[in-house]
Amino acid sequence: MASQLLLEPAESTLQASEHMLAFQSQDFAAGRYGLAQRSTAQESRQQVDELFTGGQLVRSWTMRGTLHICVAEDLRWLVRSSRERTLRSAAARLRGLQIDAQVIDLTAGVISSHLQESGQASRTELFNVLNRHGIETDKQRGLHLLQILALDGLICLGPTPDGAKLTAQDFVLVDQWIARHREPADPLAEILRRYLSSHGPATIRDAAWYAGQTFTAMRTAAQALGDVLVSAGSDERGEDYWVIAGSLAHRELESPQLTRLPLRLLGPFDEYYLGYADRALAAEAQMSQQILPGKNGMFLPFWLEQGRAARLWNAEAAPTDQLGAALHQRYLDFKTAR
Repeated sequence: MASQLLLEPAESTLQASEHMLAFQSQDFAAGRYGLAQRSTAQESRQQVDELFTGGQLVRSWTMRGTLHICVAEDLRWLVRSSRERTLRSAAARLRGLQIDAQVIDLTAGVISSHLQESGQASRTELFNVLNRHGIETDKQRGLHLLQILALDGLICLGPTPDGAKLTAQDFVLVDQWIARHREPADPLAEILRRYLSSHGPATIRDAAWYAGQTFTAMRTAAQALGDVLVSAGSDERGEDYWVIAGSLAHRELESPQLTRLPLRLLGPFDEYYLGYADRALAAEAQMSQQILPGKNGMFLPFWLEQGRAARLWNAEAAPTDQLGAALHQRYLDFKTAR
């Protein structure tokens, strides 16, 4: 909880996002809520949206072929670090959709030309443009084409348009939208360092899953970090849990401050549960089955008590205690369109 800013939140949602590196956001509403509750500023959904409209936060397929929120300056290198593996895993699907290099080049030209003129455009608008140019977008072909262009560093999801629905977000050209790019010398070592700073204690296997990289590649990154890594025990496999020296988790482990952990309401796909290959520290096996019923890829929201998943959230059952009721209402504010 210390690592994930659920004990002492950051001063702002932007700072929380930078600390978390890449925050799962396949569900855009849940991603915004998850970051906002890691901030003491108590920003509303509208205020969080202003970070996207202002170009400070962006959303794209950064790792594992999944949408994440990150600060704008981290986007390019994160996408580059995962591009090859993501495209390799999607190769069979792309062949089935008849998406080849020629189609991708044509699509890039059409999208680039349109966005240079319009500045931003919705997914529906871009699909209509592609269809007018004879590039079919049905059967998820259009979505895969946009994902490839995002992995190529051409586009990303940026502003939330005026009067938008709960999950609406427009595409923009990366080179037009983002002025400054961070370029780590060793991208995988940087991912591991920031992952363990925001998710530790965690194993190298956890980090490999989070980053969508091989275990071998992340072990090499761990060697590059050297003494920056501090062991914090081991899991059932005998693999070390690691934290970063001087990190929030390291300080908490060295000098524990709290005996009773604060109550939290975590939304679906929250990094506290989803950000690990092994989720045993966050939830018992029976609770994990409730969070992911039927193994259908939909991770449900739950109450976190004493650092562990305790029960699922129920929209119809507002808690009667003051804190629980406030947390319940804050989640609804992010979840409900207005």
